[in-house]
Amino acid sequence: MSVPAALAAPWAARRGRADALRARYPFAREPLALYRALLDVQEPAWSAARVDAPAAGDVPAYAAARVLPGIIDATAAAGPKSLAEIVCAQFARAPSEGADMIRRWLAGGEQAPAERYLARAAAGPVLEALGARAGEACRAAGFDRPRDDRHCPVCGGLPQLSYVAAPPESLAAGPRSLLCSRCARVWAYPRLTCAACGEQDTSRMTVLAEEGTDERTLSGSTVRGLRGRPEPAAPDAGPRFPHLRIDACTTCARYLVSVDLGRAPRAVPVVDELAAIPLDLYAADRGFAKVVPNLMGA
Repeated sequence: MSVPAALAAPWAARRGRADALRARYPFAREPLALYRALLDVQEPAWSAARVDAPAAGDVPAYAAARVLPGIIDATAAAGPKSLAEIVCAQFARAPSEGADMIRRWLAGGEQAPAERYLARAAAGPVLEALGARAGEACRAAGFDRPRDDRHCPVCGGLPQLSYVAAPPESLAAGPRSLLCSRCARVWAYPRLTCAACGEQDTSRMTVLAEEGTDERTLSGSTVRGLRGRPEPAAPDAGPRFPHLRIDACTTCARYLVSVDLGRAPRAVPVVDELAAIPLDLYAADRGFAKVVPNLMGA
């Protein structure tokens, strides 16, 4: 299966997209500034892990020693004050303590938000670098989830987001894929099926899209009065998120942000999802919960 260039060679694309969206969306500047700082730590960590190829059982200690200190420094420098204070006060620990924290995240255990953020930010690029071996690292930590179509075929993680590729000329719509929240693996998934529970009854599917977008498929409704906008949009300005929508399910009350690459070829799904804050708020107001909160906890 082919993947967008931004997913095949991710780091420059993520960096450039984060810069572009920071300028476009004032309400997302703070999380995107932190994400941009994290990329400067994660890219060299990913490159090093590809060369070092740590053994599955060594990933927590490797990420704690080689990646976590840089994540802590980046968070202290670029993160929101509240998060930076928590990180500096509680998590500038010895590598062995950081390794335990990362091992708990790999195992899917319950963690405080700051712990989960640090562990994911440190271990994520290592898992991504391991590719097909990422599943071995998760199993070694005690994470052995199903490998069905709603879980990552490599590591068993849940999807972070959905994206629709630009359609071939012969098709009305491009294929849909899911992106793993743990190892960034991509896999194909049916368009009219809930990624959380597998519901296929389209009357149970709800599409939430911004006012002005053409999203009336399934039982779609339109977002009106998006929270997070710094000022009212001009009457002729058009939608702010023409390529983003919420794919929600009333059976399980879960949702994913979906990115349409046909409408925005320069979009980088993992970055654009971080900027979808008003859509996340709208979905939450209507009782839906994201399948997995993103790296920034949204």
